Amino acid sequence: MTRDVGPLLANDAIYGRKGALFMKRSGHNQKKRIGPNGKRTTERLVRALVAECGSPAQVLELYYWSKEPGLIDVIRAIVAMPEETKAALEAFVAIARDAKSVVATLDRRGTLSLASADATKTVALAQYAAEDDGDEKPRLLN
Repeated sequence: MTRDVGPLLANDAIYGRKGALFMKRSGHNQKKRIGPNGKRTTERLVRALVAECGSPAQVLELYYWSKEPGLIDVIRAIVAMPEETKAALEAFVAIARDAKSVVATLDRRGTLSLASADATKTVALAQYAAEDDGDEKPRLLN
């Protein structure tokens, strides 16, 4: 649900997936821009973000994470990836369970490898369950 936060100036914002409102990067000082009704554009955008996120705590968390060095660039890169690549990355994160157990390596050919003991177990179980040995009985996964 997107709430109306007043008129925005051209080039002030863009809309992402599900109508989420985001600031465009520009060389201007956004804090000094004033909208047609006299409110600061930045203030309206912050209100729109809070309305879209549903809680001030979520906005605060987003702000906190945005200050992590390099994270915004990683997020932008993921958003720009093909859907299949994003789906594979999302599936890996979901089955890895504990992010602290993930090991990443980048080789000379530019191949990034992600590994996780949890992911290895989950994939092995899925492959075992999918094997067709002609039995009518379902396979037990324990």
